[in-house]
Amino acid sequence: MTSSLPEPIELLGVRIHPVTKAQLLDAILGWARERARARVYYINVHGMNLAANNNQFMGSLRGADLVFCDGYGVATAARLMNVALLERLTPMDWMEDLLATSNSIGLSVFLLGDETQVVEACKQSMVTSHHRLNIVGTHHGFFRDADEGSQVIALVNEARPDLLLVGMGMPAQEFWIDENIAGLDIGVALPVGALFRWYSGAEKRAPRILSDHGLEWLWRLAHHPVRLFRRYVVGNIGFIARVTRARLTGGA
Repeated sequence: MTSSLPEPIELLGVRIHPVTKAQLLDAILGWARERARARVYYINVHGMNLAANNNQFMGSLRGADLVFCDGYGVATAARLMNVALLERLTPMDWMEDLLATSNSIGLSVFLLGDETQVVEACKQSMVTSHHRLNIVGTHHGFFRDADEGSQVIALVNEARPDLLLVGMGMPAQEFWIDENIAGLDIGVALPVGALFRWYSGAEKRAPRILSDHGLEWLWRLAHHPVRLFRRYVVGNIGFIARVTRARLTGGA
């Protein structure tokens, strides 16, 4: 499967596969059928900033089987630096396609992350849209201790999902997958950030006119100004500065 993927490009030290939506879905579905225990990660400006300051997260990205662009800012930076033309592939924009195909070919799904009421509401929403979708389990993402963490792994392995969606926020979700991937009986591990909250209705996504023009971060900042100020205001300024410096020095 990996041989059919385009070679990754490197942007500010992060390797990103310049895949289209069709290529991304083909890779995920192929690995799920093969029970490949693959890791498919996403990268946005927040992730780029984390990778620049956190060697463990940079290692997570470099160890993944596929890293795709999930952000207008990353796609714009790659274009400005003449590195590549990246398609912005926010999971919420293609998850319905993935679930529809999983539904039609009988792939199973496990939802791990967020609060119990959120992940259960997400499950209900997905099953309402895809009546035969085989969601084989759910669990919240706030483990009290190592014993509960071990119980979660046992629960996942008993269910043997083809697709494990992990919504714990970046980088906790990637670190959890990295730590446990060798002992998980799954097809694909896919971090999804706040996707469960959007599917459940716990949070509303930005209007399309904002998300299509790279302003979804502004919508989220307006709704959570204190919690997200550092991520979006400080983080975006820092990322722009690093991209500008790299352009001036001719480096990628």
